[in-house]
Amino acid sequence: MAAEPDMRMPQARYVERGGYRIAYSVFGSPNATPLVICHGLAAEGAQFRADAEWFAQRGFFVLVPDLRGHGRSVSPGARCNADFSIAELAGDLVAMLDQEGVADTHWVGNSLGGILAYKIIETAPARLKSLVTFGTAQTLHVPSYLPALSEMAQRVAGPKLSAWVTAMMTSSVPETRHLIEVILRRIDRDAVMRVARNLLDYDLRVPARAFGKPMLMLRASKDRAVNAALGLSLTNMRGCDTFEIREIDGAGHCANLDRPEAVRSEILTFISNLP
Repeated sequence: MAAEPDMRMPQARYVERGGYRIAYSVFGSPNATPLVICHGLAAEGAQFRADAEWFAQRGFFVLVPDLRGHGRSVSPGARCNADFSIAELAGDLVAMLDQEGVADTHWVGNSLGGILAYKIIETAPARLKSLVTFGTAQTLHVPSYLPALSEMAQRVAGPKLSAWVTAMMTSSVPETRHLIEVILRRIDRDAVMRVARNLLDYDLRVPARAFGKPMLMLRASKDRAVNAALGLSLTNMRGCDTFEIREIDGAGHCANLDRPEAVRSEILTFISNLP
């Protein structure tokens, strides 16, 4: 039996917004260079614990949130889908920056964590110095019935089997699969499905193109579903001299877990070379 992954995080700090209590952890000195590392749908900040420690040791003040309805960000019982919109989740993260006195920050986003960064670029572009994404498309349009089918399949399979199947599909690395499975077993499924319904049809290509600050896309070779959806994003950024793309071989959707050294190196090199 595989050993349980170390998911211990520093004591959470909280920001209150719209009746929701958003948890986040900080690593490093508050006088250091700010860096937000944000997880995706159905994940939590613990996905980036080792990365946050690594960047803190290299001179960064790292903020790692648990998105609304994820991880330690426990949601109230009375909910509606609008509470879990892209705009609301992005607003939570801006409130986190405000609470920590961070005027602007470098940002690393996996999947939904990147989508929320694009939304912040749309509404408050001055808050981001640069953006690194992996597993993130700038636009997505999927059939509205897919969340209902997914929810039905999860009910039939049960939480343990659903977590195992998703982990197997997400990564080929045993340690990564185990961590993903542990995270998925403890998610708030109602909150996750409400977020998913808000991700069926979005388009953030205009703010992405207009950002005008350094952007890096890490494309993981085994993240096939997202890679198939990146065509419009790459077309949108064609000819943009502030945009770069780097390949991460042998990694899936959670590339930081599959190839941590490669992902950290690309991010650090990118940020270190900024003017």
